[in-house]
Amino acid sequence: MGFMNLQSLSSVEGLVPWALLLAIPLFATWWWVDYRWRIADGEPPLVPYRIPWLGHGLSFMKDINGFTEWVRTIHPSSPAATVQIAGQHLYLIFDSKLASQIYRRSQTFIFDPFFLQTSGILGASKNDMEILEMGAQVVSKKTNAKDDGRRVIHDLHKMTPQYLSGDSLDKLTTMFMDILNDDIDKKFPADQESSFEWQTLDLCEYIKQVWSHASITALFGTHIYEIWPDIDTWLWEFDKHFQSLFTQMPRFVIPKAYALLDRGQELSEKWEADALQAEKDGKIEGDPDWDPYWGLRFVRLRNELLRRDGLETKLRAGNHVVFIWGLNANAIPIVMQVMIQAVLSPTLLKTLVTEVSSCVKDPTLGNLDIRKVTTSPRFKSVYLEALRWATASPSPRVVREDVQLGPYLLKKGNMAIVHSRTLQTDEEAWLVEGKPESHPSKFWAERFLDDGGDDKSEALRVEENAEAETNYAADVITHPTPRPTRLSKNKAVEPVSGPKSKDMQKRMLALRPFGGGTTLCPGRHFATNEIMGGLAALMLKLEIEVDEKELAKRGVPEPDLSKQGGLFPDRGLMVRMRRRER
Repeated sequence: MGFMNLQSLSSVEGLVPWALLLAIPLFATWWWVDYRWRIADGEPPLVPYRIPWLGHGLSFMKDINGFTEWVRTIHPSSPAATVQIAGQHLYLIFDSKLASQIYRRSQTFIFDPFFLQTSGILGASKNDMEILEMGAQVVSKKTNAKDDGRRVIHDLHKMTPQYLSGDSLDKLTTMFMDILNDDIDKKFPADQESSFEWQTLDLCEYIKQVWSHASITALFGTHIYEIWPDIDTWLWEFDKHFQSLFTQMPRFVIPKAYALLDRGQELSEKWEADALQAEKDGKIEGDPDWDPYWGLRFVRLRNELLRRDGLETKLRAGNHVVFIWGLNANAIPIVMQVMIQAVLSPTLLKTLVTEVSSCVKDPTLGNLDIRKVTTSPRFKSVYLEALRWATASPSPRVVREDVQLGPYLLKKGNMAIVHSRTLQTDEEAWLVEGKPESHPSKFWAERFLDDGGDDKSEALRVEENAEAETNYAADVITHPTPRPTRLSKNKAVEPVSGPKSKDMQKRMLALRPFGGGTTLCPGRHFATNEIMGGLAALMLKLEIEVDEKELAKRGVPEPDLSKQGGLFPDRGLMVRMRRRER
């Protein structure tokens, strides 16, 4: 009996290591399952997840728009939600008032970490990163970080709006319109009978070709096409792969994306070298507003700033690549969306043609009054609706310190994202009682037709931007401890200005195609001019109608939600075009 008890005990003792091995993963699983429901007191409600540490990282990276829409169904009435991603909390913001607070408080909700991340992806050297980090807004400064007073990020940020407004904007717009009109005339010459006969082509591909050539030439000169004749083809291929670079996967995982980036940088280096040589050879005299090598004066001065502050050639070239991409990849999809909606509704197209016809300054020359074009009520409404319906611009910030945002506590080091599409498709903001056609999932051309209210409809947005800029400038230059926000007296002119009713003003706060705060897109004024001005020229020069047979085969284009920024149509639209009879 004693022997049997001893034998049993020995058997039990032999099982202990195995029991421990089984218990450890069970305990770990229990701990992680319990942990995944934990948030700090006051944080936005957590979205449940199954994978420890990683959380919803893969879903978020794969499809930001779809993932955010899904999160909204988990917490449909909450102004914000907390998502676990790679060991950190991500705060998704669904409320326009909270979004405005984030944009205003630029000393607490910071963007510079994303600029630094992008620079790393573009191949910034250690020396480049040390220069960029001087004065950059970060959560924690590196020990013994160098700082000789250079402020590259801040200086770029300050320079850009100055040269994309006023006289420089007028010059850029004029250059763009001249090139666009010339390209349309080359395809449909006024002195050839064939131009007045119907031609069938893909509307979206035609817009891509004409707009990218006009915008790249206007901003970067004509020489860039001499050394890079297939830049348009490269651009749209690069656009397909650009987002994957931000996964920061190794080259062997996303070789196509890196190959396209490499080629863009190589040719951008050549473009810069040729422009510098042209200066030495006296081909660029004085300080011109535009020249064939650099293009717009702003581009030349921008490159000069990067060279002066010691950034290396590869990073300068990478910065130029992103500049080219950003110029085209956000605006041109909106051109397509506006034109598609107009062509699909012949009555709307006829109305727009009549409206922009009144904006012609000289009927013999056909030149347009851009100011009148961009303030034409019906056309402006269609343009704004395209921005609302076909943009998805996540605006990220890093939380610099524990901070109270409305009812929530946001924790230091985590990320907050204002997802514009969520605000722009919110039924509470956009659905008009008694008008089912106003549902935010639909394109409603009349949504922004509103002749009530006062002349201060954009005061809140302008004030928000001015406050953010004041806080940012003070913080970057001196790195003080966070201080109470101050309002700037500087005024800005918004492309979405004009009299609006109080209800419309509330909706305009939820319209965020150009971001907000310090990242309010500095190129938004040119975007408005090139989209509306270019489309006005196109509609006045050409008759366009849908190819009904092809439409029946392909279906009606919808926004492609797999992308960010301006959303391309998910398919082409075959149309018939011919030059208008004078």
